Amino acid sequence: MNLFHITCEVPHYQHVYYPNYYFSGDKKLGAIKSYRCESGYRQTAAEATCTRDGWTPKPLCAGVCGPPPDVDYADTIEFKKDEYSTGERVEYSCFNKYTLDLGPSFSRYLTCVQGEWRGTIKCLKPCTVTVEEMERRGIELAYVNPQKMFAPHNDHITFACKRGKDLVGVRELRQQCNDGVITLPECVRRGE
Repeated sequence: MNLFHITCEVPHYQHVYYPNYYFSGDKKLGAIKSYRCESGYRQTAAEATCTRDGWTPKPLCAGVCGPPPDVDYADTIEFKKDEYSTGERVEYSCFNKYTLDLGPSFSRYLTCVQGEWRGTIKCLKPCTVTVEEMERRGIELAYVNPQKMFAPHNDHITFACKRGKDLVGVRELRQQCNDGVITLPECVRRGE
């Protein structure tokens, strides 16, 4: 391969502003060009250089992301900026009593990739139990702990039948919270 015959093509489709203007003239190996990017994109270097692999750096223009999106029941750890470059990521934290889902398709981060935020964040809801619900079902908290009126996702609440009442059905008195849903046991008067 003769290195002196290598030329670079005009970088169409790389979000360069007026590529025919900025990349006119000499496009031989080693040529250096100043350039600008289209709106919504930022230059990744002050100049582009013609190499065996085409113009470098790659990409010449990187998409810029605006502020990261709102996520249900969560907020960013740091103050949001107006603009983020490709590769920058933002960490989220769930609100009090909510649990960050770190399953296979979820993360605590969103990442700016060529002008788009990528990633999925999910905060799992806590469960709440009211005195009225427990009264209707003939149950009470097994351990007197007012904090247990709330249970984060995956946590358990243990109930007890009120005096003179027995558990109905096959439900257990210890129940687990699953993304805001908890199944309450029911106890009725003996003999009913």
